Amino acid sequence: MRFIEDLCQPALLYAIFLAVNLGLDVSLGLWYTALFKTVFGVAVIVLLNTFCDIGLGVVSWFLVAAPFVITALATAISIGVRFDESMADKKTKETFEDKKNPAVPGFDAPADSNAIEIVAGV
Repeated sequence: MRFIEDLCQPALLYAIFLAVNLGLDVSLGLWYTALFKTVFGVAVIVLLNTFCDIGLGVVSWFLVAAPFVITALATAISIGVRFDESMADKKTKETFEDKKNPAVPGFDAPADSNAIEIVAGV
């Protein structure tokens, strides 16, 4: 385990992240994905550690932190502009725009259902 002990902090953090991803892939039976991630991940760990060894630890930290920061910003922005809710409303309106409920005049049917026919028969 000398290799792990000699890793700089950004490379070690990426190695932990990689181990979690590999564990998830293996538990789901995604063997080829896990193999590809292992090869690519070891190469990235070596690259990050090399950056630290030549005095570019800041670059190494940037490469590790950038995906997390970008994901957090994108999530915060989408929550801030209520992107999910507006897309859900738009899809719902597009899907059910032309479906009218024959049982109750003036109301749109939320979905195809046998419950409407039962209510109409009563």
